[in-house]
Amino acid sequence: MTDEKAVLESLRHDLSQMWIIDTHEHLADEENWLNDKSACDFSHFFAHYASVDIISAGCPQEDWVKIRDCTTPLDEKWDLFEPYWEKAKYTGYCKAVRTAIRDLFGLPDLSRDTYGELSVQMSRSRLPGWYQEVLKDRAKIEKAVLNTDNIHPDPRFFSPVVHIDQFILAGKLDDLARCEKESCMSIHSLDDLVNSMESMFRTGLEHGAVATKTALAYVRTLHFDYPTKAEAEKSFTDLFAHNGERLDRPGLGERPTIRDAKPLQDYLMHKLIHMTFDAGLPMQIHTGLQEGNGNYLEHSNPLNLNNLFVFYRRGRFDIFHAAYPFTSELGVMAKMFPGVYADLCWMHVISPAAARRTLDEWLETVPASKIFGFGGDYLFVEGTYAHAAMARENIARVLASKVASGYFTEAEARTVAQMILHDNAKEFFGI
Repeated sequence: MTDEKAVLESLRHDLSQMWIIDTHEHLADEENWLNDKSACDFSHFFAHYASVDIISAGCPQEDWVKIRDCTTPLDEKWDLFEPYWEKAKYTGYCKAVRTAIRDLFGLPDLSRDTYGELSVQMSRSRLPGWYQEVLKDRAKIEKAVLNTDNIHPDPRFFSPVVHIDQFILAGKLDDLARCEKESCMSIHSLDDLVNSMESMFRTGLEHGAVATKTALAYVRTLHFDYPTKAEAEKSFTDLFAHNGERLDRPGLGERPTIRDAKPLQDYLMHKLIHMTFDAGLPMQIHTGLQEGNGNYLEHSNPLNLNNLFVFYRRGRFDIFHAAYPFTSELGVMAKMFPGVYADLCWMHVISPAAARRTLDEWLETVPASKIFGFGGDYLFVEGTYAHAAMARENIARVLASKVASGYFTEAEARTVAQMILHDNAKEFFGI
């Protein structure tokens, strides 16, 4: 019988030395990070994700604003923060913060005894070269696929994506003005809006974009119909003639009724899909859990995308976040459709246990070539490092279990690790 503990230790060692491709990040370039005055102390590690759990544990919004405010005295911040940290610190999000503090700053944990020293060390780390140390030397990330407003991020670390949801979601005159400013084009008609979107897409291609990305599930359903151009033009005219105003005054607990933007949005989404696939790029789509406190989870169920997968069989879709909690649904879709790929980005910090269960299932359901094992999905590099460490541990544990059960040989486990952490994404994005 295979000694699972020995296999696990061997896989941990091998995976720790493996260069990985990170399928999804939101990091600023190091130069912009160096000039970011908001990253001032321990509270910077709660810019997102872990903040959800602190607020979910009961932290009032007005206290959270003070905690994140750099002008709030550090000791006052901690006094406001500590009660909710003690309630929330065992979640996956908070484990990532604690991992970063331990590994990158040499402190045992975030506590009343350490928050001051941590904040000092964070300030001292704010020097050119920190990205190299954290992303390359420590996390061994060969390249990260980056979702950012910066169309030419540092190529040592990042490959950009085109993210132009703002054109699809335009529903008010202010939205059109923003699209005009970004595209340097006037917009007075549906054709103008499509042309401006195409212009932004071409700009992204010129700067080396390796994919398009959409996060529409934060604000609407992922089910897209097939409106005619005439239907989209009517929607465009109606929206902007009334500047996107509501049609009613909703009561407490009721959803507002707004002018129907869906035909326009659906039409533009199909335009973006055609642009993407005609250029030979894949499309990344947010599914599953939405970041933040409160949303409509049914919007982000990957089953809503089923008709797109049937219709666009020549395209490639990178489906994000393991679609958690709809992980089995995504696995089945990746099995059914050659162009659908299953991505564990963000997943290892959402729930390490759920990530292991999902990978264990997917490895028996989906061709291993269609699984992406890691995407950090962080606003700060320390979080990316911690997430990478947690992903390596999760993957090593799943593969060791499969070896122990006889499902994989050790050699097969190493091959699969190389595929899902590096080779699959490198080939998929052409990095």
